[in-house]
Amino acid sequence: MNEPAAEFRKLPLRKVIWGAFALSWQHRVSLFRATALPMLAVIAFKLAFNVARSDESEFIGWTLHLFYGFATCWLAVAVHRLVLLENSDAISASAENLKRIGLFLIFLVGVWLLYAGLALLIMSGLLNVLLGGYVPAGEERRELPMSIEWLNTLAIVLAYYVVARFSLVFPAIATDRKPDLAAAWLASKRNGWRLAVVVGVLPWSLKYLTELLYRDGGTYGEFAVLVVITVLFTLIEVVALSLSYLEITSPAPLPTDPPA
Repeated sequence: MNEPAAEFRKLPLRKVIWGAFALSWQHRVSLFRATALPMLAVIAFKLAFNVARSDESEFIGWTLHLFYGFATCWLAVAVHRLVLLENSDAISASAENLKRIGLFLIFLVGVWLLYAGLALLIMSGLLNVLLGGYVPAGEERRELPMSIEWLNTLAIVLAYYVVARFSLVFPAIATDRKPDLAAAWLASKRNGWRLAVVVGVLPWSLKYLTELLYRDGGTYGEFAVLVVITVLFTLIEVVALSLSYLEITSPAPLPTDPPA
């Protein structure tokens, strides 16, 4: 990825989030052309995965899950390249593009495992601190000062902060830069919580909006519409990360001469 700027700049969060929606709408035609195939692949595998869940075949389920993950990475790479490079070559089946998407998927799985491990570790640490650790025989453990759900939420939030610091590696991979986790961590300095909003709060909010439209006993047609909405929201989320990467890693503008 790009070398981090000498001076760390504050991520303009409002500009990035608003820009993700505005840019996606203003350039909806070019965005659709560049992402039509991966979008269709994501929708198809998501629908197939939902149908196969009642099949009780773990092999089919995991296979569809893998293909769904690959299609999602294909979509993310296509969006990143369009926003950051104005390049729509990510829909090709070339060896270079397949390698790019495969590397994106590997890092995505790695970061997800990091998130899951951190959330579990933080949760265990919080419980150990709040419950007092080892309790001698005959003594009762102290009660938790808050519900287990709140503790779980806190662990997830703290884990998301770490994941957000590494999230800049994904636009870097999509644009054929070195996937350097250390550089991503350094570049995100002082912007960790703002990036956590981009990669955590924004997707959660859009997911919540989608779930509001869900109803028990809905038809497959209704589910298909929700899948399409989810994919469109995914486009916006990826655009937001692209804009964040651009804001943080792009060279600072040259200083202008002061007026005479």
